[in-house]
Amino acid sequence: MRFSTHKRSIAPWLAGAIAIAGITTVVAWADQPPKGGLRHARLYEVVSSKVLHNVNRTDAQAALTVWAELMGKQKGFLLDTKVDIVDTVGELIARLNSRSVDVLAVCVTEFLELESLHLVIPVFTSGRGARGESHFSYVVVVKSSSTATGIAGLWGKNVLVFSRTLENAGIAWLDVLLGKERLGRTSSFFASMKVTDKSQGCILPVFFGTVDACVVDEVNLDLAKELNPQLGQLKVLVRSRPIIETVIATPVWSLPYENEWKESMLSAQQSPQGRQIMMVFKADRAVPIQPADLDAARELWGDYFRLPGSIPNQTPTAPGVGGPLSTR
Repeated sequence: MRFSTHKRSIAPWLAGAIAIAGITTVVAWADQPPKGGLRHARLYEVVSSKVLHNVNRTDAQAALTVWAELMGKQKGFLLDTKVDIVDTVGELIARLNSRSVDVLAVCVTEFLELESLHLVIPVFTSGRGARGESHFSYVVVVKSSSTATGIAGLWGKNVLVFSRTLENAGIAWLDVLLGKERLGRTSSFFASMKVTDKSQGCILPVFFGTVDACVVDEVNLDLAKELNPQLGQLKVLVRSRPIIETVIATPVWSLPYENEWKESMLSAQQSPQGRQIMMVFKADRAVPIQPADLDAARELWGDYFRLPGSIPNQTPTAPGVGGPLSTR
């Protein structure tokens, strides 16, 4: 991203994380702020609506704007800040082609499509816990009394699915899992499959026996077990390869002060204000993306888009929260 000034630019970035969905912004290192007052600069952020799972759009825009302006003043800049939330990859492409965006927060499928067009570079993803773990697995959960020993044992059962973002990776993984075992698609394999927008609304019905199984991310499953140890009785039937789902990216054009920006971003998110914003978005920290970090996500979505009937770059759709995705 670029802050444009009269004689020099600095590199601002969005450091965001979506654990359930999380985004926050930091302003990068620059030259020492001038003694005569604040310099004017620009920060245009574009956020995909798919990462705002259970986060109000207006709240997200307000939080990002306040955070950017605060950090800008600390570095000696009066920011022209703009936060836009968009719904399609086409809008992201248009913003990149017009160079009217400095940083993007997107789902991994959106990033992979933009990367294939040589428009963006991955910079950060979300990290959780003391070690800043950025990868997590999806799991199929059943009651301990279930006789199923694998996914095949759930034929004709009722299943709930929760995904961390609106790209519905939980559904995609389940379809890929069935495909690898030659069991068909979710629409014909299960008696019913419904989606829910809350992880608890996925886990608890399994515990109480109102559904046979659920798909949920392991982060939320572990949190649910901490809050209610009785949920430890549930059995993980299948576990996905750990993946990341959100990417903080910048345009491919060169940015100044890259090394200094990274150092400033990582230290700035330790500030009280930064931690407060991250709490709003249920995030812990931003973690630099390493080259291999996207491999598992590339594999998952590559496998999904090769399934019969799948449309390239079109993620699974769910008709409505709690509504039936498919029935047999």
